[in-house]
Amino acid sequence: MVITIKKNTKSEDIAIALKKLGKSKETKTLSSFYGKLKGAFGDDLQYQKKVRDEWD
Repeated sequence: MVITIKKNTKSEDIAIALKKLGKSKETKTLSSFYGKLKGAFGDDLQYQKKVRDEWD
């Protein structure tokens, strides 16, 4: 999103535009995704062993 600010723009208008910009952007952190696939693969350790076991 682009905000164009001209010389005669009031500071209140700039603040409103910046608030709109901040609300439209949703930040996600690692905690947003934590536990999303819980139980999808069964026991986690057994799944890792099965996937990484290249010699059997």
